[in-house]
Amino acid sequence: MHFLRHFLIVIASLLPTQIGLAPSALAQDAAPAAVQTAASGPVTVQVGAYILRINDVVQKDGTFTVDMWTWFRWKDGDVKPYETFEISNGRIENRSEVSVQRDGNMNYASLRIEATVFHDYDVKKYPMDDHFLTISIEDQAAAIDQIVYATDDNTAMDPGVNVPGWAVKLAAPTAADHVYPTNYGLLSSAAASTYSQLNFNVELHREGFGPLFKQFWIAGLSVLLGLLAFKVKATDLDARFGLGVGSIFAASANAFVISDSLPQSTVITMAEQINFLAIGTIFLCVAMSIFSLRLCYLGKDAQSEQLDTRAMAVIGIGYVAINVAIVALSL
Repeated sequence: MHFLRHFLIVIASLLPTQIGLAPSALAQDAAPAAVQTAASGPVTVQVGAYILRINDVVQKDGTFTVDMWTWFRWKDGDVKPYETFEISNGRIENRSEVSVQRDGNMNYASLRIEATVFHDYDVKKYPMDDHFLTISIEDQAAAIDQIVYATDDNTAMDPGVNVPGWAVKLAAPTAADHVYPTNYGLLSSAAASTYSQLNFNVELHREGFGPLFKQFWIAGLSVLLGLLAFKVKATDLDARFGLGVGSIFAASANAFVISDSLPQSTVITMAEQINFLAIGTIFLCVAMSIFSLRLCYLGKDAQSEQLDTRAMAVIGIGYVAINVAIVALSL
């Protein structure tokens, strides 16, 4: 979108050959405007927002949607920031009619927008993950030498904003320079361009261990069934090994369900660590059952029962301890 300004430069350079105007005449016409811009400096535009809703927080797709009122306040009547602004890290799906008026000695414009915003979710701590969402606004036609954004202290969020699974908090908006290290293919243009960017920031915080329990109660139940298999005599093959094999399938299915809701990532999330532990624990239970069965075949029933008792206690305590360590280290 920022290539619009560069595109207009190219069109202007072609006009003399198309309609017979002298290049010097164009230069003379353009010169006063350039001098005036340099002399007056960039226009400061205050930007604020009232966030009505945040919906569809989809970590797998890396998106969320926002519905908010946005307003602009500035003095210079020659610019219209409400016409040329954009969501630089997303796209505006819908916008209302703009209301423009005077507010004291300032120009004021407001409109309501609905936008899809792209966000790179850090899911390393999922499902106990917190996120810092950012809605970035830039002017697509005016660089920093023409328009500079400033934060409006009246930015707020509706008390009814609710994001399932998280507590929502509005952080302070920030303004910064955003450098684009490219000339968009125009060799006559500068190698880089800088635009003023204003960010509306929203914090999402997990509260309590409810999400952790909802995600992993199936995995915990599977491990418990795998441990209870030690209470079945080793020679009762159907019951003894049926519990273990069935538990592995249940834990694996839970892992697939969780991974389907997460984006592709090279890191091993906390959820994956807990699932791997559950599957590994059940596999260890099955392996110990095989050793116990071999003892029975050798006529060492007492040793087989002793192995079952000790394995159930050691594996169970180890499973709980390692889970606690995973959660503690992740948080």
